[in-house]
Amino acid sequence: MPVTHKELEIVGVNLKTMSHMDLGHFVINLADSIDLDPKWQTEGCIPKPVPDSAELRDVGQKHLAVTKAADSGDRYKAAERDALRPATELAATIFLQWAQIRSAREDDHTIVTGLGVPPKIQAAKASSPSAVMTAPQNLQVKQGSTGSALVSTGRVPKARIYWVGICEGDPSLEESWRMLGPFDHCRNIEIDGLEPGKMYYFRVRCFGAGSESPWSTIASLRVI
Repeated sequence: MPVTHKELEIVGVNLKTMSHMDLGHFVINLADSIDLDPKWQTEGCIPKPVPDSAELRDVGQKHLAVTKAADSGDRYKAAERDALRPATELAATIFLQWAQIRSAREDDHTIVTGLGVPPKIQAAKASSPSAVMTAPQNLQVKQGSTGSALVSTGRVPKARIYWVGICEGDPSLEESWRMLGPFDHCRNIEIDGLEPGKMYYFRVRCFGAGSESPWSTIASLRVI
């Protein structure tokens, strides 16, 4: 039976809502996380047909390349990008499902969290208010290199990973936002691929200790 996107919700990732650019970066970041985590270096720990880091990186890089070509106005590349997307999503889905199986089999949640993938968070019980993480504070956004921004917040105790929300339209509309990450740090998070001269809005949230934080306040920046 094919793996569905609904099943993937167990690790709190919705590939369907990612932009083409975000999807490519997500798959490449996943490959990098695999290579950096000793738990994924044991021979045979990624059985076929589960894609390994090299295969994921190749898929992600191809998706980014065709996306950039399509964004330049090549309609043939746009069609190629759209045709490639299901395979890109499937590669990430298959690997993340295998990570979840290993995590359950070995009773080790760090097999998943070590990849920087946020778990699906259950609503905190009213009787356990201490389980709710606080929102990141002191959000600051400054210019990076051309077409990029550097996002920083104060560290949140017990936070393992941070996600950056970015908006190019009306920040009061939730549908205007998209989420980038995950990031394992909260200082000088570089967001690239931005359009010079355009105004962007940013916010940050974090995950850890079986909980997720609310979003931070919003900061804006006109990128140079």
